[in-house]
Amino acid sequence: MKDVRLSLRDKIGQMLVVGFPGEESGVDQLRKVLDVAKAGSIVLFSRNIGSAPDLHALISRVDDIVLAATGIRPLISVDQEGGTVARVKRGVTPIPGAMAQAAAFESGAVSIEDIRSLGRVCGSELRALGFSWNLAPVADVNSNPGNPVIGVRSYGADPNTVATLACAFAEGLAEAGILAAAKHFPGHGDTEVDSHLGLPAIAHDCSRIDEVELLPFRRLIEGGIPAVMTAHVQFPAIEPDGLPATLSPRVILGLLRGKLGFKGLVCTDCLEMKAIADNFPDAAVLAVKAGADLLIVSHTADAQIAAAESLYGAVVSGEIDESRIDESLERILAAKARLPSLLSWSEASKLLARPESFELAARVSAASLTVVCEGTGLPPAPGSLYVDIAAQADTGVEDGEAFASVSQALRARGVPITAVRTGVDPSETQIAAAVEQAETAFARDSGSGIVIGYYDAKRHPGQGEMVRRLARAAASHGRACGLVSMKSPYDAQAMAALVIASGAPAPAVLCAYEYGTLAAASVADFISGKIRACGRLPTEAHPRHGSRICKEASA
Repeated sequence: MKDVRLSLRDKIGQMLVVGFPGEESGVDQLRKVLDVAKAGSIVLFSRNIGSAPDLHALISRVDDIVLAATGIRPLISVDQEGGTVARVKRGVTPIPGAMAQAAAFESGAVSIEDIRSLGRVCGSELRALGFSWNLAPVADVNSNPGNPVIGVRSYGADPNTVATLACAFAEGLAEAGILAAAKHFPGHGDTEVDSHLGLPAIAHDCSRIDEVELLPFRRLIEGGIPAVMTAHVQFPAIEPDGLPATLSPRVILGLLRGKLGFKGLVCTDCLEMKAIADNFPDAAVLAVKAGADLLIVSHTADAQIAAAESLYGAVVSGEIDESRIDESLERILAAKARLPSLLSWSEASKLLARPESFELAARVSAASLTVVCEGTGLPPAPGSLYVDIAAQADTGVEDGEAFASVSQALRARGVPITAVRTGVDPSETQIAAAVEQAETAFARDSGSGIVIGYYDAKRHPGQGEMVRRLARAAASHGRACGLVSMKSPYDAQAMAALVIASGAPAPAVLCAYEYGTLAAASVADFISGKIRACGRLPTEAHPRHGSRICKEASA
């Protein structure tokens, strides 16, 4: 379809999804980009998001600004996956992340309808705030324990489980009137490089990719997913010319549209990520030639304007036929034709953080707690010490995280346990202070032990040193030492081995999969004896393509 109302620059602008800085200066930057690039859609990040009323007002304002500049309302998108990637945190229900959802589902305590309801809650709250598009669910099969960027954002290592739960969450978003986007096609789960920082590759053959990586996307496409986001990952078996999926006609046109028959919107991951920006200066042109409809350029005005100008030049020169632009435009305008009107704040506020929504999310969080290594030390005896490692954003996708505190949750519950909180990479001073407090606890209470919470310990060697020293202190007094992972289950065996090597008994390791308010509350309830850990580890899969964590810490 060639829309005669729009100039070529206007059409190209409809293909751009742009972000902007926080504060008023960010809105000024957006206006300047719109003046030149006519960008048709928006992506918001934590930097843009404050209180729920302020966010609602910002979205209404941005909707008006884009409409005035382009004549067409924007898609307004956000990464609201749940868990470690949730841009909107204030005034909404905290949705557990994918791996926590999977652990709860595998336990039998949570149904597929509960997962669908989580998607519906997430979608209805986004819709109330003014969003129209959620860049979720993650459909990656995380079969690589060393994956630095997907990990707990995935539903796990089993393709069928990932497909089932991703489909349910997407269905819930759709029922709430929110566009969903399955990501990162054809799969980012078996990588060891974060595409925010470098260019990953997956070297499997086509049969393995079809069996594992593609299965969830195939199911989502069959279920009517409206959008798919591409991965900045090389797949030599599919694209031998070195292009990542985002820039590959063989991946987008041949595999996604051809073999899998996808008819909806294809969007890129952000083109400013280093996997693309450091290797492909003409990425916008390559992505459109490959078949992408929407190009996400999340941060800088110069990059956004350059993308628009390069596409305009490519069409004028004949490198890209204008009919190719029109194909994407037709899909984009079809999606925008179904945009609902924005709600007033009085209407929206009634849909946010409802008690029944919070109750569902809290139940899923509690059911996700998983003992991933069997042993001693959990839950602790009265008078024990809880060492609480503070968390931080560790990957390019975890921007502006506001983390909770197990220590605070324990105090709020009046749990008779001493709590000490350290930095994410504890210093020698912090480690020595924690050991001193442990020694004091041992002298005060003959039954006391230590529970150490840790967070992504593989990235932060100070945590391993703290575990080693505290476990040695516990062993010298014949006391138990338990461990609580507040993110990845994949480092459980290594952390347990540190305890054993220090002479302490093999520890139990509890995993909460994320460090949010609900996870902190769930761990505190577990330590206080109010709940059991009934979750099942979602990283267990067939050895041919899955990853395993030994159940026995001493194995």
